[in-house]
Amino acid sequence: MKSEGQAWALGQLAEIVQASSGSLEIIEIVEPAVQGETASVSLSVDCSGYPRKEGGIPLKARERLLLKLPAKFPLELPRLHFAHKRYRDFSHVQWGDYICLYQAPDSEWQPEDGLFGFMQRVDDWLRAAAVSELDPAGMPLHPPVTYGVSGTKVVPTQNTPTPEPPFWAGYAKITRENENRIELGQWIEHSGTIPDGRLAAVVLLPTGMPHEYPDTLSGLLKELKARDVPVEIIRLMIQLGVLRSESGKSLIFVLGAAMRGIAGGQRLQHQACWQIDAKRVDEIREAIKASTDDSPVDIADFYIWAEKAKIEWCGVLEDRPEIVTRRDAESALAWWAGRHVVLFGCGAIGSAVAMLLARAGVGKLQLYDKDSVKPGILVRQLFDRYQIGVNKAKATAENVRFANPSVEALQSSADVVRLLENTDRLADVLAADVIINATASTMVATSLEKQFQGWPKTHPPIISMALGHKADQALMTMAVQDAPGITLDIDRRTKIALSNLPKAKHVLDEFWPVSPDRTRLFQPEPGCSSPTFRGSAADVMALTAQMTNVASRWLANPSAAVSRARSFDLTGQRTGALREFEFDWPSDVILPDGRNDFQVRVSQAALSGMRSWMRRSERVNGRHVETGGILFGHTDEFLKIIWVDEISGPPPDSVQSAAAFVCGTAGVFEMNAEKIKRTRKSVAFVGMWHTHPGGMPLPSHTDYSAMAKLLTGDEFQAKRFLMMIIGADSSRPLISGTVFERADYQS
Repeated sequence: MKSEGQAWALGQLAEIVQASSGSLEIIEIVEPAVQGETASVSLSVDCSGYPRKEGGIPLKARERLLLKLPAKFPLELPRLHFAHKRYRDFSHVQWGDYICLYQAPDSEWQPEDGLFGFMQRVDDWLRAAAVSELDPAGMPLHPPVTYGVSGTKVVPTQNTPTPEPPFWAGYAKITRENENRIELGQWIEHSGTIPDGRLAAVVLLPTGMPHEYPDTLSGLLKELKARDVPVEIIRLMIQLGVLRSESGKSLIFVLGAAMRGIAGGQRLQHQACWQIDAKRVDEIREAIKASTDDSPVDIADFYIWAEKAKIEWCGVLEDRPEIVTRRDAESALAWWAGRHVVLFGCGAIGSAVAMLLARAGVGKLQLYDKDSVKPGILVRQLFDRYQIGVNKAKATAENVRFANPSVEALQSSADVVRLLENTDRLADVLAADVIINATASTMVATSLEKQFQGWPKTHPPIISMALGHKADQALMTMAVQDAPGITLDIDRRTKIALSNLPKAKHVLDEFWPVSPDRTRLFQPEPGCSSPTFRGSAADVMALTAQMTNVASRWLANPSAAVSRARSFDLTGQRTGALREFEFDWPSDVILPDGRNDFQVRVSQAALSGMRSWMRRSERVNGRHVETGGILFGHTDEFLKIIWVDEISGPPPDSVQSAAAFVCGTAGVFEMNAEKIKRTRKSVAFVGMWHTHPGGMPLPSHTDYSAMAKLLTGDEFQAKRFLMMIIGADSSRPLISGTVFERADYQS
């Protein structure tokens, strides 16, 4: 009783036969007697017109084929067989007669094409088979087939030795196993030192095997003997493997043949594995124990068993680098393969980044977090319930090892701030290729700034990642070795850059809020829990994955910039507009203050502004007249850093002459108020700059007198004043910075 699909297929087949002018004939149709059974069609195909080449399948003038049409056609693929087994030694012919037409049926088979598409595939296959192009040059070779009956999967993880003729014999160390899989590690030649532990016996051939492996042990031994592999070698290796196996454990035998790779290229080892069940292993072990020189029970027992034993083939899941092309090989995260990474913070961002890097093949992860896993965080952090109460760094290291056992995952519950103050432990951190700060801690940011404030710089790239209060925005920064500052420094640069962009207000409001509603903190357990953000695992993973991808591209493609920042936005999913920003900055001009030991960081924009005013003064007033203006930035008293971000030219009431520059005050209050409001208190008045044309940039007696008068009077209320002096001229400026403190003038 034909199904609807079978009736459709047979109708199409009749049309194909009618149009073939005799090249395709139907010999017999056997319809299913019961609903759901397969329909069979015997076909005769004219193969006389196909071109022939040496090495191709020697097709007869007409070939008899058997077509099997499943009841669920076209949602189930038809099967095609030769009516004989003459071509069983050719690739793509399995079980002696089955014709392997599709490499990936799920993507190659098009149900809508029906039998028209299938028979076109048959014609293509026969044409290629006749000229030995089933494995065309440059395409992957079709590997030989074994028919696994064991549920055990064997996973080779290391590239195989290159076998010299006639064979390579030895062992593979079993590194990990459970009820699902057995992983193979190091390859050990039989003449070398055999390590302790579980072993799989191995024979590797420099030649090929039949494309369909034998299903009996005697048949397999016969094939190996034909390739000059003594049966005695097989027996001895099996015996050693048995002796190294615990009672109740099966034994794995690995057979490699040079049958993998690209047609026309180097032939690599194709690996097949058979499993000797635990009961038989225990029997062999007992026979070995009972054996003596006069009564070699074990030898006799082996040959008796080999004559009758069926081979229990295991599925092989390749993980050898020489065979497997990583699925992420062309992705941004491929940069991390083999790298050494230090990760500060294993919370929402850190636990996710660690797993992304583990799957990317990172070589070494040093994980730091002082907190433990709490029940509430499981909704969005990559921990399991059984890890509640475990230190986050330890739990993350455990998860990394599960995802990729080859990663060297080290964990520490050390406080990062104290860690950075310990010279020996800091050296371990600085040995990394990259440092990722995922703590969102202002103390860690300040500690990084203090630690790497001096010159010359000695740190690897430092990346910092942070999430917004609803996990729908994120901010990431990166400082390379020559950057003047780290997270804290780049955060304020980013804030200033965003303040100059009208469309960036939503990012400013997120990370530097001024609204009372936004400054209130969310406590998931009011009164006894640390403030945190609101957001799901999906939100955290989406933003963390984006940040990690962008960080990968930054690291893989270094730019001239020493500091970089980027915002990430998921709010566009609601508004329909993606609003993200990326910035980079060259290095500042760093001025040491010899008077009060401050470090003055002058932005390139501020320096460019001062030189522009100098050139204007040189054009208008001549090269000997001094000029100057106002400095705007920020002072960090703890770090002893003064940032100079923006400048002005001379206020309109200033007095300029060759003898001195007296800076006016007209409009300065208004300029200062505008900058404070626009940058949300990141930029304000810090001092004054002026020139010494043709001279050295050193404070004069006039400058010292002016500072003494300013800082002892009542009109100027600030604690300190930065005086920058530019000597020489605008083409080759010499710059100095001096910080004058009010306390210097108090008795």
